[in-house]
Amino acid sequence: MTRKQERKRRFGAGILALLAALGCLWAASAGGAALWWLAGVAAALILMHKAMIGPPGVAVLTYHSVSPDPGWLPWSQETAVSPETFAAHCSMIGAPGLLAITTDELVRMRAAGEQPRGDEIVLHFDDGYLDNWLYAAPILERHGIPASFFVSLDFVEPGALIRTAPDARDVSGYMNWAEIAAMQKVRGLEIEPHGVDHARIPVSERAIDRLTEANWRKHAWLQWHGTNGPKHDWYRSDAPPAVPIGSPVPESGLALAVRGWVNGRREDVSELEERLREQLTLCQTVFAQRLGKMPRIFCWPENKVGAEGRRIARELGFAATTGGKGRNRADEPADVISRLHMGDRALGFRWLAAERLHFRAAVRLAQGNHYYYALIAPMNLCRKLVFAWRRRFGKPFA
Repeated sequence: MTRKQERKRRFGAGILALLAALGCLWAASAGGAALWWLAGVAAALILMHKAMIGPPGVAVLTYHSVSPDPGWLPWSQETAVSPETFAAHCSMIGAPGLLAITTDELVRMRAAGEQPRGDEIVLHFDDGYLDNWLYAAPILERHGIPASFFVSLDFVEPGALIRTAPDARDVSGYMNWAEIAAMQKVRGLEIEPHGVDHARIPVSERAIDRLTEANWRKHAWLQWHGTNGPKHDWYRSDAPPAVPIGSPVPESGLALAVRGWVNGRREDVSELEERLREQLTLCQTVFAQRLGKMPRIFCWPENKVGAEGRRIARELGFAATTGGKGRNRADEPADVISRLHMGDRALGFRWLAAERLHFRAAVRLAQGNHYYYALIAPMNLCRKLVFAWRRRFGKPFA
């Protein structure tokens, strides 16, 4: 059962039990056999509580950019959080029900068949942005919170200069290997692979759009797909660096999850498996050379993976990979990590009290406490409505 399916089932059952309890109360107040009706209330409330509290899980929270100026990313509205919001989230960790552990601890615990206590949290950061080193890492170190950072090889910047927040006037871009190595030396921070090129690939001849001056950055995957080797500076170009304006944008899928469309035909499974094995092996080789370690966890781009990817990752010795849809419970596959995306502006605008409240509610819901859905649902709806209003009237997303 996926996290979404479980949430719907449990919350729906809880609402029905609550309605039954209210009905019993009404009947008792209307002159029925009060003792029997009150016993019905108690039974209904017990059933409601059983429905709302699921088996304990581990909340694995996924961040991307943590920056005061993430505008260089075309998708920053969906993926970036401000350092202030992230610090507000971190300030909640350590409160009852919110205990941060490493990904390695999570994997070892699940491999040993241990039941989660129900208060564990794991923090993940995808894509290897420079701001992870400049802003996220210092906040984590200050709070003593462990985390895993997943980097894509083709997006690691060249150079050996370790940049710092006060000196870095430009906070755009990605970390270099010196910064990644320095981050690995910080207690509790782990570095793991996010693939080679974060690529999407065409899956048919059907065009879903056409590149324009306004949209080519949002279709950045097309430029990455057309560029061999390093891609760390793709966003600095004034014009598309590989695929020109006017080109069709084909229907696409994640390169490590689907069979692509090549020379007028769909790849066969063996070609997909060859690509998977090549990329995962390259990640192992580069990590051994650059960081002196073999990676243990693989993070699939956009959390998309098929059965072939899981099997090959196991064969190559990865202890676990991402892409699950559950809550990291004891009865779920131990080598599949399910994650929850974390964003900013929980109500559609930034208010740190609301960011802290939403963070706690999201974590507790992922851990199995479905009472919090009554708080999360209206907050998410408010966010969608405010964002829609801002887009409609061209208001900035402050």
